Amino acid sequence: MARQKLVTTPRVMIAVQPPEYFPRLEYMALIQQVDHFVLGNTFPYRRQSFQNRSKLRSPQGWHWITVPVFGNRDGAPVREVEIETGGRWREKHWRSFLYNYRTTMYFDYFEASFRPFFERGWARLSPCASRSVELLAELFGLQTTLTRASALDGAPETVAGVARALGAETLLTTPGGDPESLPEGVTPHVVEYDHPTYRQNFEGFESGMSAADLVFNYGPEARRILAKGRTAHPDGSPSA
Repeated sequence: MARQKLVTTPRVMIAVQPPEYFPRLEYMALIQQVDHFVLGNTFPYRRQSFQNRSKLRSPQGWHWITVPVFGNRDGAPVREVEIETGGRWREKHWRSFLYNYRTTMYFDYFEASFRPFFERGWARLSPCASRSVELLAELFGLQTTLTRASALDGAPETVAGVARALGAETLLTTPGGDPESLPEGVTPHVVEYDHPTYRQNFEGFESGMSAADLVFNYGPEARRILAKGRTAHPDGSPSA
């Protein structure tokens, strides 16, 4: 009698985070580790977070770039937050990238892909921040599927709802990001990120910069350096 071949179904590993504006390395590392990453644009907007601002390396150390939004929308769904379109924030942000990164080794290589972001008119924060995440994932060469929560069935507004909509089996979260309850069969893993040190465009090293800092300095090597900061899961299994 012929032996039956055992067919296994791959476990679906996901992560869910609100979109950030040109996010940091730990955010991109979470994307790097999962099969499917969901941009929680249905989740609450938080002032003084990274959802509408980012840090760029500069000769003086670092500085913020911030997307201006209308009113105090703290707690409103990210996809409902409107951007103040009367100013010249896109031009200023592009000039900041030019000033701080045009002498890096790979800025010229990525410029044709990067510049169109700042030439596009953005009326709402959700598509703007989400596209900035997608753009960095492309520059890093990450193959993870990226989906906005508003595009899922029912436009879920919680991590549990996203996990249910995707039929996820494993959920990666950052410290302090564990949801209170998950659908049955979904296993959470808290993953920490130990920020790697690398050569930057100016003297010294500053952590917490936009991940664009790494990709402009290292190009194809950026993906390997990004992975260096990943730690083991609490159960002792190695990071993917």
